[in-house]
Amino acid sequence: MSNCVGCGICWTVCPKGVLTGKLRDKAYVLNESLCSGCFSCQNNCPYSAIRVTPIQY
Repeated sequence: MSNCVGCGICWTVCPKGVLTGKLRDKAYVLNESLCSGCFSCQNNCPYSAIRVTPIQY
């Protein structure tokens, strides 16, 4: 998330509430295991700062 400018779009569009901006005003993953892999954060980030990598079971 090096391109992150802390705009807040990702944590507002995440349906699971996995992301927050409470760490240095940048996007931060609270609990990776709750991520549903919907790509909302990645698809809505205007700075291409997020890459969702689905967990392989």
